[in-house]
Amino acid sequence: MPGTTAAKKLDLSKLTDEEAKHVWEVVLRDFNLRKKEEDRLEELKTKIAREDNKRELLGNETSLTESHCIRCLQPFKFLVNSKHQCLDCQLYICRSCSRYNKKEDGWVCDPCHMARVFKIGTLEWYHENVRARFKRFGSAKVMRSLFRRLNGEHRFSQSDLGGR
Repeated sequence: MPGTTAAKKLDLSKLTDEEAKHVWEVVLRDFNLRKKEEDRLEELKTKIAREDNKRELLGNETSLTESHCIRCLQPFKFLVNSKHQCLDCQLYICRSCSRYNKKEDGWVCDPCHMARVFKIGTLEWYHENVRARFKRFGSAKVMRSLFRRLNGEHRFSQSDLGGR
């Protein structure tokens, strides 16, 4: 029964104070790591947007995109700097601005590769469909339960609880 699991309260009352504090610290580290990952993904999103703008401006210049790498603007030369077509955006890039994907047997330009990494890292489908249904779950649920316990007993200072 899916509804009963979500409705259960998290009971951490059997933990000793030391165990509760240790769990609190672990959950706090988890939140900090999540924040760092969010910041990294936000930076990646900004880089992708810049590359998209650049490709949008240059992508319409057919004579340029056929003879030069869309990313670094180096001219294509037969053996020295050969051109490859990106599997995702279909634009031409040089070897140094792309990666070969063995699984797909083709080249992916660095901006499209960044976009792939971003999609995997953000798990948009997860956040839109699964996470939105559960307001308090996992470490957030543990954190809430421990905060009430630890804060209510006043045995720990605000800095012990991760406060500033």
